[in-house]
Amino acid sequence: MIKPRKITESKFFFEYDEPYYSNLLEIIDKIPDFFKYVELINEVAYREGFTFYTQDYYRSIKVDPIPRILQAQEFREISRGLKNRALAINKFLYAVYHGENTPVAEDFITSSPYFRPEMMNFDPPKGIYVYIFGEDLVKVNGFPLILEDNVRIPSGMTYAVKASELFERFLGEMMQINRQRQDGLELLKKTLHYASDTRDPVIAILSDGTLNSAYFEHRFYSDKLDFLLIEPSDLIIKDGEVLAKTLDGEIHIDVIYRRIEDLDILTPGLMKAYLRGWVNLVNAPGTGIADDKITFCYMPQIMDYFGIKEGVKQPFSVPLGASKEEIINKLENMVLKRREGYGGSGTYVMKDMRDEEKRKVLKEVLSYPEEFMAQELLNFDTVLSAINDNFYETYADLRFFVFIDSTSNTILSRVAPLGSRITNNSSGGMVKPVWVV
Repeated sequence: MIKPRKITESKFFFEYDEPYYSNLLEIIDKIPDFFKYVELINEVAYREGFTFYTQDYYRSIKVDPIPRILQAQEFREISRGLKNRALAINKFLYAVYHGENTPVAEDFITSSPYFRPEMMNFDPPKGIYVYIFGEDLVKVNGFPLILEDNVRIPSGMTYAVKASELFERFLGEMMQINRQRQDGLELLKKTLHYASDTRDPVIAILSDGTLNSAYFEHRFYSDKLDFLLIEPSDLIIKDGEVLAKTLDGEIHIDVIYRRIEDLDILTPGLMKAYLRGWVNLVNAPGTGIADDKITFCYMPQIMDYFGIKEGVKQPFSVPLGASKEEIINKLENMVLKRREGYGGSGTYVMKDMRDEEKRKVLKEVLSYPEEFMAQELLNFDTVLSAINDNFYETYADLRFFVFIDSTSNTILSRVAPLGSRITNNSSGGMVKPVWVV
């Protein structure tokens, strides 16, 4: 296990040695009772429903209010690289579902739990499979590296919005540093409008209800952007259209921003309606083959195959089914990931695991190597975090959101719990505001 490092004196704010942090840290040092604001922010967050449903209860999402800062030039460089990656993913999906060759072996693709044979030879509206794309990055010695692609149901943008809003409410006047206005909600609304051919489309958020771990986000989008919030039982499919039952009667729907994966089980008939052009689904069914961890291993080759520049690199990643013998003795210093894992589930940092847990995982890997990939363990940069009533050095990532061809400056930073490298909210991760200055 990683030993948490507590920082007790302001002179130890060493991880923020870049010049543009100096003003921020000087201000924090001068705020009387700073940790009372940390406590207040988290109390208010919980009262306002900022929660994550897990293990039969609503857990508060903890906010670490010390912002991460990106310079505008750095943001622009990352943005260009991620837009290139989004373009490559859409080209890859088109090639797969139109029977064309790709650098990924066909049996890898068809064995993915996210492959949808119904999508073969189907042209999605506007030729777009992935409208909204979430990209997880970390920094190593200041340089960004991509850890995962999230193209099925990327979540977390509202967490970034809420963390920033809470910061502004309680600390904004005391910590004034010029920064860009966040554009995430605006880009989301613009993108979902673009997904329809009508001038004033009716857009619905399809949720499986209050027990969804990210229900806070579903409700937040509905409230802030005036979208319908519906559940599978609200859907009616008849006479060539998709309708939603509301208090005002049945309403025609043009675009569904789906926040569920199991369409066939929860919404029978919706897939057929999509294929017949009665409604557009964002993102398209079957896109999951692009955030399958096996596909991730081949993304550099996919980008090269389509002649697209790889603007942001990724760490060494290899499917164990293809390279088990040569890699199996090196797993101690790697991260193992199930190909269909998400939200931190199915991710194993071998170096940080107890021997008993490690043996159990290795036994499964050796039995089913085709279900796993291995990624080099990165000693990625730590950040300064305010947790409870102390400063700590913690691991944190960045999740960027790309909307077709625009990268939002609303960025989520998730902070790993003390003693861990895994930052996902489902694993107990906190959230930080991110500023582009």
